[in-house]
Amino acid sequence: MKNKLFCFPYAGGSASFYKDWKTDGSLQVIPLEYPGHGSKYCESLCESMSELTDVLLEEIVTNYNITPLHHLSFFGHSMGATVAYEVAVKLEQRYSQKVENLFLSSKSSPNYKLEQMDCSNVTELKKTLKKIGGTSEELLTEDILQVFLPIMQADLTILANYCGGPKANQKLRSHTMLLVGSEDTVTKESMEAWDEYIEPIEGMQVLKGDHFYIRQNQDTVLKLVRNNISKRQNELLIM
Repeated sequence: MKNKLFCFPYAGGSASFYKDWKTDGSLQVIPLEYPGHGSKYCESLCESMSELTDVLLEEIVTNYNITPLHHLSFFGHSMGATVAYEVAVKLEQRYSQKVENLFLSSKSSPNYKLEQMDCSNVTELKKTLKKIGGTSEELLTEDILQVFLPIMQADLTILANYCGGPKANQKLRSHTMLLVGSEDTVTKESMEAWDEYIEPIEGMQVLKGDHFYIRQNQDTVLKLVRNNISKRQNELLIM
């Protein structure tokens, strides 16, 4: 049965971030859209991590007819890494469905709480986007940013209010790879702290670039993803 890779966007982003992710026929890439973003722009924005992950979990289970026979993998970038982790936890708790491979990109563990950032006006939003890097000047015009103000503010509020993580001795059991840019604003130390929430962590890949290193390293990232999924698949066949 074909492996499924669900992809979770960053704060303010959309499923189109993954639109060019092409793999061989053994892996189905499924970019997920958050309510109020991209193709779901007309839907109401979510107000909490719990609400957002419940919506995405329902979509995954209902639209893709997930069964224990499916081999599931999640990839999340920035905010999407936290969302992917929380959906994986709920999927296991509510449906006894394990996510075999988890790829967490450019996001600190829940130990590192995000401070509330003021994105209530264009000037502050520009500062935030320039700080994390990877945003083209064309997207920093006032007209475009006005559209993104409520989206970015909603997403950053979700992250600022997020208090997640497992209870004692309840780590998520998914084979996890960490990825980060060499010039990222997210530190390697803060990402390594994911080992308090997940096991096993199977290493960290540092790729050249800033917070959006994926854009110039897409082929490399996809190769890492494919290789790790294949490796895990082969291990399961041997067992």
